[in-house]
Amino acid sequence: MAGYGLLLGGGFLLGAMAAAPAASAQSSATDALIKASEGEITVTARPDPAPQVGKARAQARTITDASNIFTEPLPLFQTKVCPGVSGLPLDLAEYVVARIRYNAQGAGLRLGKAGKCEPNLIVAFVLDGKKVLEKLAGKGNTILANIPAFERKQLLNDSGPVHAFVIAEDRTRDGMRAKWDPSSRYKILETQGANSLFLLKTRSDIQKSVVLIDIPAIDGLSAKQIADYATMRGLAKTRPVAGDATYGTILNLFAPDAGHPAGLTTFDIAYLKTLYSNAPNIVAAAKLGGLKYQMRKQLAATDADQAGDNN
Repeated sequence: MAGYGLLLGGGFLLGAMAAAPAASAQSSATDALIKASEGEITVTARPDPAPQVGKARAQARTITDASNIFTEPLPLFQTKVCPGVSGLPLDLAEYVVARIRYNAQGAGLRLGKAGKCEPNLIVAFVLDGKKVLEKLAGKGNTILANIPAFERKQLLNDSGPVHAFVIAEDRTRDGMRAKWDPSSRYKILETQGANSLFLLKTRSDIQKSVVLIDIPAIDGLSAKQIADYATMRGLAKTRPVAGDATYGTILNLFAPDAGHPAGLTTFDIAYLKTLYSNAPNIVAAAKLGGLKYQMRKQLAATDADQAGDNN
């Protein structure tokens, strides 16, 4: 199941509006994506800078979308991940889903049963994501009502070709839901924990992750590049890179003046593995501090693979 016609909440069917281009005449951008997936297009770009492990933490903080990395945990999937795609022909949608599942499993996440789970990581290819969100915002009870007002405003003001957001829920470190106190209208979290500089009493669980990609922007890109970009935006609350970073990342895929990797880079893989290693209730800054270790592991594994290929 590729996830066509995905219900995004409040009775609003995103697929009814956003998936129409796939059923009608395909745009040249979608045609290019189809050909790229069949190996008929060679993507050329300037090579990415060589990895510099010592600067990994600074770059990780740059791409992480968090209000305060020193006092809050990062939103992460704790349930099984189930990708769904709308707005693409079925064969391409299935490829993107399979690629995201492969990436998620490599990062240490659990997967829902293919074809039978309910999508909680939704990648929708639309003509104009900004207009899609504006229509959603104009309707009362939609998925946008579940994100904070300041995040909703930033999302609606973003004029880029990709719009990504997550619906997250605060839970105790053990995964217990908060209880509502009707007298005060506040949530109550019942938990036990010792004082710590980096371990929190709560964690942030992603309930649903949505990535909207404008179809005109994918012209010349391969299906693998698109799927890997969606992986980085969907499995974590990240922001794109405006240009070349210290070292390569798929997050600069839509930056016109940057080198575009063929897929997830060493940094990207290490970033995802860092996020999904150890406890989810670790302060974001401390969690990101483990990236240098993961970078070294990833680089060592790559060197070992290359040595094996040369023998």
